[in-house]
Amino acid sequence: MSQANDILDFIKRNCKVEVFIKGLKDGKNLGITALEIQNEYGILRNNASSILNLLCKNGKLVKINSRPVTFIDKEILNEMNKKYNVPIKNIYTFNELREYILNTSINDPFEMLLGYNSSLLSQVRQAKAAIVYPPKGLHTLLLGESGVGKTTFAQAMHAYGLLMNNKENKDYPFVTFNCADYFNNPQLLLSQLFGHVKGAFTGADTDKIGLVEKANGGILFLDEVHRLPPDGQEMLFYLMDKGEYNRLGDGSKRKSNVLIIAATTEDPSTTLLNTFIRRVPVNIILPRYKDKPIAEKIELIEQFFRFEAINLQQEILIAPEVLKALALFDFIGGNIGQLRSEIKLLCANAFLQYLQNNQRIYVGYQMLNKEIRDVLLNYLKLDKSITSYLNMFSEDIVIRPNSKNIEYEETNDIYEIITKKLDSLKQKGVALENITDVLKTDIDNYLCSVSKHFNNTNSNLNNLYKLVSKDIVLATMQFIEYAREKLQVNFSNHFLFSLSLHIQELIKRVEENNVSSNQHLFKIKKEHPEEFSVANDLVKKISNKFGIIVPESEKGFLALLLFHSRVEISDNNKIGIIIICHGDSTATSIANTCNMLLNTNMMKAIDMPLSQSIDETYKKLKSMALAINKGKGIIILADMGSLLDFDKKLTSETGIKTKVVKNVSTPIALEMLRHVLYDMEDIDNVYEQAKFVEDNCNKIVVAKKKELAILSVCATGKGSSIIAKNILEELIDKYYADKIKIIPVDLENAKDVFKKMQDRYYILAVVGTIDPILPIPFFPINQLMQSEIQQVFFHLLDGNINGIFMLPENKANYTIFETAKDLLEKYVKFINPKYAITKIRKFIEKIEYNPKNEEYVLDLMIHMGCMLDRCLSKIDIKYNNLDLYKEKEKLLFDKIIIALKDIEQDYNIKISDDEVAYIVKIITTKK
Repeated sequence: MSQANDILDFIKRNCKVEVFIKGLKDGKNLGITALEIQNEYGILRNNASSILNLLCKNGKLVKINSRPVTFIDKEILNEMNKKYNVPIKNIYTFNELREYILNTSINDPFEMLLGYNSSLLSQVRQAKAAIVYPPKGLHTLLLGESGVGKTTFAQAMHAYGLLMNNKENKDYPFVTFNCADYFNNPQLLLSQLFGHVKGAFTGADTDKIGLVEKANGGILFLDEVHRLPPDGQEMLFYLMDKGEYNRLGDGSKRKSNVLIIAATTEDPSTTLLNTFIRRVPVNIILPRYKDKPIAEKIELIEQFFRFEAINLQQEILIAPEVLKALALFDFIGGNIGQLRSEIKLLCANAFLQYLQNNQRIYVGYQMLNKEIRDVLLNYLKLDKSITSYLNMFSEDIVIRPNSKNIEYEETNDIYEIITKKLDSLKQKGVALENITDVLKTDIDNYLCSVSKHFNNTNSNLNNLYKLVSKDIVLATMQFIEYAREKLQVNFSNHFLFSLSLHIQELIKRVEENNVSSNQHLFKIKKEHPEEFSVANDLVKKISNKFGIIVPESEKGFLALLLFHSRVEISDNNKIGIIIICHGDSTATSIANTCNMLLNTNMMKAIDMPLSQSIDETYKKLKSMALAINKGKGIIILADMGSLLDFDKKLTSETGIKTKVVKNVSTPIALEMLRHVLYDMEDIDNVYEQAKFVEDNCNKIVVAKKKELAILSVCATGKGSSIIAKNILEELIDKYYADKIKIIPVDLENAKDVFKKMQDRYYILAVVGTIDPILPIPFFPINQLMQSEIQQVFFHLLDGNINGIFMLPENKANYTIFETAKDLLEKYVKFINPKYAITKIRKFIEKIEYNPKNEEYVLDLMIHMGCMLDRCLSKIDIKYNNLDLYKEKEKLLFDKIIIALKDIEQDYNIKISDDEVAYIVKIITTKK
């Protein structure tokens, strides 16, 4: 460990806490990388990385996931924990750390209160005036029901006082006292407030200072002040008048310069002395939860879930029905405090399920208590302005521990994206009939980029207001609701963000007379007539609302945005799907698995523990069915018994067309969900598919009696397929040793090999850099290193998947060069991958190899990396019929040999004609 200790000392010397924190504030990413350790100690980067990771594992360093990966001394994090409450853990990102640092420097403490600029706007103004009024502020009475946030509001007033008076806590204290704690003992209550001298009453054995004295120079917050007895109120208003008070049993006067903030849930005119009330000039009434705007309720709910996500240091997924129910429920008597408690309980139950199935923390609709769930039964009777807002939440809401600030650097201008693309396509001579197809992809990419940047905030309108004016956002909400009604569709959660940004850029372009008049968008009207008609109406609405002349081409842009932002083809074409099983978590586990594999949240689950009655289970089903029904009916997947009879009763009581599929299992549930998601068939047709699905699953069991195999493929069978084989062997060795055969094949012969081997093997999947387009799942080699993809892979091996399916979103954002380097680092022995990739990249530029599909470039780089490793280790490979092939590809052969000269000189090697032949084969492979 001597070298590890030397490296640790080096990091301590070269990465100081003050410099690191200043760098975070200035937007700089500091720390020590493996490359710096390699350069300092002359060791291989791989070895440096291993030592750094070991030190991190042992709690000596903190790893920061970045490009490149960076390490800092653990003591830096300890200091940040003391100063900024940064949680102690071993892995962070720079953005996570930066957020903790920056969030401690909010200028206005009232901004921490949700609603400070809406439902609490007048209250905040009153509070600020009360704090700054000379000479020491105005005494204040906070009025409101239990749980509305009176204590939190008082704390914000104190924080504002600290800021405005430029003082520290010790000079401007905040002392809290709940008068109800000593309600039954008035003498002790007054003693707590004003103190006492020895012998003042029985048990007063020593002198004691009171809270009034402790609060001198600052604020004394008296909660439930109506519990203060009349004589105590009199003593208090004397203090407010004269700045003087007496300790109990003491006749001498004492001084205290204190500002009183009192709070009560009662009517002050009936519970407080008029003489006391007159001395409190500022009365602030805090609104109930039920009186807050719907958008503010949603923001409150998200913030409380975020507190729990930070506490758990885990991502939390929330069903949209949960969000709606919590926003609509009237927490009588408990208000915001009761809401906070309810969310804590929900997260605790979700965390318990997470520990059992180890998939994700998911807060589902059935976790709500019956009283809260039932509010959705009257959803259709609610005011339209409320349902219009809530209808935007049609997907799971993702709350992350760091989901507070938005970082948005991508262009907001969809015009620029499309106009540039149009010009580029015209210059390349692309036929007009193909242009729209290309534009659709660009629209998708644009919306995906917006979704990616707003994924952490979902509905947080305050964050959107930082980018787009409030008038535009509110108008956009009206436009979206109009489009939803006209098209009868739902839009994604992020459409409000993308359309608001789009309209803002439109107004800016019109004002600058910089508008696009491109006529190539005419085809959109023909392909999407309904969206184009609504876009035409929206153009008129935008013109009238903002007083601008909108160009004709805007109709095409808006039509594409409308089409590509819809969550589903039509509300009337979406079938609900609910799984119900006996047991504590069987249904939830199957639904979570299916939803994750197909990247959706559509399948809902109801568990039926042994302690739960049939009637209670049915009530849960009825409530959920009413919440998710979109007019096309409900498919129920049930395991056995009386659950199989729920369809008739549900249809009879609700009018919802319902079908039950029996003997549910994970493969059957997965296939049924796939039918509902993609086939868009009538519910009767989907129901008929159930039997075929069950038969198909049985066939798989028979097929697996053959020997299992996985194909690893690349253009030559000598490069990335070998690395893929190594990766696979490492993965399956943990669970499937000696059960699955890995077969490397070259791309050209992959289809023939697949056909020939089917009699002997049941081939589960193909892995590689290039998809050979076989009727089995394909896993890209670079994605197989990600844990989410590995989960899908293991489900495939377990037989829980068959047919074609969607992989989870590829979260990695690496270039093909970084990917090649990372893969080579794991499996080559004699070369420095980073240096090798630099040389190979120059070689590729020299021979002008530029295929349309980057996968072929990745395949070539990995192959050449393996080639260099073979050459240095003196391992020869042979190419069949080499002379004939050289003659056939003579010109390209000669070109490659010349281009390889620099690499041969750098490595002092001779690359054989056999190796050259394989490079030629990759380059000439049909793309």
